[in-house]
Amino acid sequence: MPQYKTWAELKAKLRRDLDLEGDDEGEFIDDGDLISFANEAIDDAQAEVHTLYQDYFLKRGSATLVSDQDEYALPTDIYAFKIRRIVYNSGSKVYRVHRMNDWKKFEMYSIERINNTNTLYYYFIVNEAPGEPRILTTPIPKENTTDALVVWYLRRANYIADDADILDIPEAHNFFYQYIKVRCYEKEQHPMLQKAMMDLERERKLLQGVLASMVPDAENEITPDISHYEEMS
Repeated sequence: MPQYKTWAELKAKLRRDLDLEGDDEGEFIDDGDLISFANEAIDDAQAEVHTLYQDYFLKRGSATLVSDQDEYALPTDIYAFKIRRIVYNSGSKVYRVHRMNDWKKFEMYSIERINNTNTLYYYFIVNEAPGEPRILTTPIPKENTTDALVVWYLRRANYIADDADILDIPEAHNFFYQYIKVRCYEKEQHPMLQKAMMDLERERKLLQGVLASMVPDAENEITPDISHYEEMS
């Protein structure tokens, strides 16, 4: 079982290693700086995670279909609109809700608005208002069904806000430490900055190696992401 560490534990080690234990709030590098650097490191590490092992943060949610309503909110913690699959599941009826092919989705959407003959749902993502991306379904639902759509998606990593928060990419601990070390050295104009940056790239490569081989059930063949081609076929 991976060992998850709290920000309090991680911060204490950072302060010891970087000789910051005497620094108080308001000093050159304070707790606010460290939290900011920590969240930058998490952003960087999770980009590697989503590139190399996409199901690391796999999560599922659901949407309740409402008659005559065709827009549904995306999960609030979704990463970059990364939906792995939407499945319609009601009673004995189960099927994959396909994303509309990119090259014909607008025509298909408009035609279904008139004909409404399709018995299976399709979807694509619209982002019409800042901070409010939505799943747009077609045809327009004519049912009220609780949790009819099961949404499998990739969530964001956990960010640091207070001492109790955890870093939920334990494989990235060393990368995480080194990233913050580099950012502290940058702020201090430390003479060891160049070496620290080289060490960071070494830790990045090590993390990439771990993630590339992190596959379940001893199946070590990496499946490429071909969703772009599926949408065009």
